Amino acid sequence: MNALRSVRPSTFVAGGLAWALAVVVLLPLTTAGGLLAAGVLVPAVVMLRAVHRGTAAGPRFRALLLGAALLLTGATGLACAVITLVVPDVTVDGVTVSARLCLISLVLVVLVTLPGLLRPHQHRDPLGRLRVCLDVVGVSACLLLPTWVLIFSDGYLRGPSAIAAFLGAVATATAAVAGVHAIRHRASLRWAGPGAALALTCLTAQVIAADNPANPNSALAAVAAGAAVNVAAWVMWWGSVRVDPDAGPPVPAGGEPAAGFPLFALPVLGSSVAVVARLVHGGDLDATSIALAVIALLAVASREFVSAIALRRHAELLTHHGNRLRSLMFGSSDVAVVLDTGLAVCWQSPAAARLFGLSDQDVLGRPITAHVHRDQAGAVGAFLTGRLHEDRFDLADAPAVSARFRDGFGRWRDTEWTVGGADPAMPGRSIVLHIRDVTDQRELEQALQQASHLDPLTGLANTRGLRRAGPVAADGGALLVLELGGLTAIADVHGSERSAAVLVEAARRVRTRIGDTDVPARVGDARLAVVTRNGAIGAHLLANQLVTALTAPYELDGATAHLQVWAGLSDLCPDTDVDEVLRRAELGLRVARSQPPGGVEWYDEVIEQRLVRRSTLEQDLPTAIDRNEVELLFQPVFELSGRQPVGVDAILSWRHPSLGRLPADELLALAEDLGVLGDLRRWALHRTCRQVAAWRGRYHPLWFSISVRPGELGDEVFHSGLDEVLSAHRLPRSALVVEVSEDDLHQGPESGERLAEHLRRLRMSDVRTAVGHFGAGPTSLSRLRVLPVDVLKVDRTVFSRPESAPAAGAIMDVAVTLGRRLGMDVIADGLSTDDDLATVYATGCRLGKGDLLARPMPAEHVEALIEHSRDTSPS
Repeated sequence: MNALRSVRPSTFVAGGLAWALAVVVLLPLTTAGGLLAAGVLVPAVVMLRAVHRGTAAGPRFRALLLGAALLLTGATGLACAVITLVVPDVTVDGVTVSARLCLISLVLVVLVTLPGLLRPHQHRDPLGRLRVCLDVVGVSACLLLPTWVLIFSDGYLRGPSAIAAFLGAVATATAAVAGVHAIRHRASLRWAGPGAALALTCLTAQVIAADNPANPNSALAAVAAGAAVNVAAWVMWWGSVRVDPDAGPPVPAGGEPAAGFPLFALPVLGSSVAVVARLVHGGDLDATSIALAVIALLAVASREFVSAIALRRHAELLTHHGNRLRSLMFGSSDVAVVLDTGLAVCWQSPAAARLFGLSDQDVLGRPITAHVHRDQAGAVGAFLTGRLHEDRFDLADAPAVSARFRDGFGRWRDTEWTVGGADPAMPGRSIVLHIRDVTDQRELEQALQQASHLDPLTGLANTRGLRRAGPVAADGGALLVLELGGLTAIADVHGSERSAAVLVEAARRVRTRIGDTDVPARVGDARLAVVTRNGAIGAHLLANQLVTALTAPYELDGATAHLQVWAGLSDLCPDTDVDEVLRRAELGLRVARSQPPGGVEWYDEVIEQRLVRRSTLEQDLPTAIDRNEVELLFQPVFELSGRQPVGVDAILSWRHPSLGRLPADELLALAEDLGVLGDLRRWALHRTCRQVAAWRGRYHPLWFSISVRPGELGDEVFHSGLDEVLSAHRLPRSALVVEVSEDDLHQGPESGERLAEHLRRLRMSDVRTAVGHFGAGPTSLSRLRVLPVDVLKVDRTVFSRPESAPAAGAIMDVAVTLGRRLGMDVIADGLSTDDDLATVYATGCRLGKGDLLARPMPAEHVEALIEHSRDTSPS
């Protein structure tokens, strides 16, 4: 095959002519005609091979059908040559076998050839379809007329010849008109159509020649037809295999494809010559000849009349819309393109060359989707096809589609396409497309979007950019949140510009110490975050490295600044969005902030539950009194010898509707943090004093104790409130015991000497003071000597007797003895078992309270207890 490709085409032509000459000279003419026709097997095989290998320039179905038609033609010619050599005189019903075989072949070739030429469908208006039909009728009549005048008018009428003449004329006319009138695939059909018409004419001539073997001209006709069909075969090969179907300029809008082609010239000339020859030789024209001539003349006249109507309508339409189209196409800054029904470009505005660098040679006749990116070509084609038949001229409401468009320089541009209706010159067969270059607009939008996702100071991603970091990978990762403490102090000392410089340097340190796939971000004024794909161990190690790097000194033009850094971490989960992971990491950071600088904490559900509980309490506490959720409980203090109540501890309790009862210590600490402790204290004091005053009036004098926060003791409002409420309820100041916890003696802003001073102030005003939970903390016994304390509440950890502390009674004895010597009342706090009571009683402690004696209870239960103790006491 490679060797054949190297041979020149002229060598093939010379070889073919030599073979044809040898056949004509060496064989009878009737046999030579069939063998010459068999030569079309070569182009038939070449065409079918191109279809199989996919190298045909045109549609594969056309090359396949035309190749099959040539294959039938060549096989028929070869069979007829064999028949004329072997059994030349055999007939069937008076008709030779060769004639019947050629007629059958003609029918099959017509059925195979015409579908290949009539597809794809040519979109024409009604007038266009009428012109095509008239051309087929006229050409068919012009082809039948010479045959009838020269052969059949003398009374010679045979079946195969008549059928072949009629079928061949109609098929030849259809093939010729299909090639001349082609709109789609015009370049290909202009070769394949006439070639098929010539092949059908030759095959028709072979049928007539085989049906009339006695005529001396039949052999010459067969030889001529056999030679001509080879030319037709190679023309068909060229048009279906080698020619690009859409090559060449497209049909002008409203133009006539056959206007410049002498379609009727040869058929009319042949008919005229035949009629003149018939009349010159003394013959006459029968009725059939006259009828065929009249049909041909009427078809030609009607066709010209229809063409005149179409041209006049087209001219009127162009005149009507000319000014509008010029203002639309030439005055617009957009590129206007006219597309046909196959989405091929028929016309483009001059702006195409100015804006996109596209010349007419680059665009005209080619599908517009060829310039669209292949990922979008299908969607754009569907968009244009769907609006092909819409009559839309209002561009303001027209739908648009975005597409990446390749300009004449090979650069891809972002464009926006709008369909503006049909071209007035081709209504129903075209659409006007407006293409706008939005590349600069998209680049600006992208720049703005990028700016909206970056922090302008540090250049890191902001919270929106962190969300845009993408979905979490299947292998997970972690999110780090870093809190930078000290920026405000740097701004106060060195100025805001240096504080900003420290923040920028901190961002640089973070950026240089993370991996290539990690994403740094700024998520707050003094908070940085990092999305890392490392596992838990790697993320924790990275957090510690970043904390160490960020706490290193910052040099600021001769000054040095320092930051305190904490870190919170949370796992990245595929089913959790970035906002939720960021919230969890910030919860971990809140826990880390409770530690010294440098703390790193992971989020876990326990932390969240504790923080959610705290947040819920903070939200509900300010209005808890209004909802009657805060109640006042009293736990009696008994004289152990007679089990008589001598005082009560007033205990605040909060019954939260969802979290349950809140202990008094937690309630007071929470109220102090929220700044509502004063209101809560005033409410509790009024309720307590009113109740104690009622008990003192009905029973024997009782004292009452309230637990306070150290911060209250230094508040003048607290002291004035005590005076006011005690006076309002006419209670002596000695009836009140103000209690602080032993932990408060060592922690908080009011610990140490200041707390002792506040207690001394209360004691000087006749209000008694107490220290609660003594023995549970580090307070030494020697310090009791200098503290202004009247009541000492010893914690249960001192007198309880677990197996590991057999000397609990001795420690309690020391505490009681020391308290007595210092003039303090000692109360055993937390009596829970009979062993506790026995131990305390053995040390000589006379006062005690605990669940063993009485739990914290409402006021009415205390009254019942007092009544019961009075009834059971010895008279």
